[in-house]
Amino acid sequence: MYRAITLSATLASLVLLPACQLFDDTDKREGTESVEACAKRLSKWQKDAEDELSGGSAFVPTYTYDITKMALEDVQELIVEGSDELAGTRNMNSTNETSTAVANFMAESVDENGSFFMGRDPALYRVRGEPQTGIAVLSAGCERQKAGMRLIDISLVPGGSINLIKINENEKSN
Repeated sequence: MYRAITLSATLASLVLLPACQLFDDTDKREGTESVEACAKRLSKWQKDAEDELSGGSAFVPTYTYDITKMALEDVQELIVEGSDELAGTRNMNSTNETSTAVANFMAESVDENGSFFMGRDPALYRVRGEPQTGIAVLSAGCERQKAGMRLIDISLVPGGSINLIKINENEKSN
């Protein structure tokens, strides 16, 4: 009888162990993500983009980062002269829907000084990168990450304007 109770308790704990992840409220946007971990997380983007990027042409990437979990001091370091700190505020004032404001913000062009959508979750930072060839656009985007910052979107512009793929992952649920 004792052996049966011990065995059933052991089996029950083994069955419930994977369910513990359901109660894990850790936000994966917190902390520092290595370049390798970023590239692995975005491997689907890399696979989808390989055909487009294999021709040797240069592309100008626009990187979008989720900066919701960045420390205020780190966000202030991103803000340089010429940055558009009010882009998100303008978009939120034009609509009462966060999703619409984010979509409008994502549709705006940005320069190398960057543009910010702040005050909500997600808080976003978009910035135009240097012209890159091949898959270097992904590694360059991952290298720009700082603690609490996650690359979530890469838009590419060759000669004309195209948006190759949107990564748009909800980091909280992964």
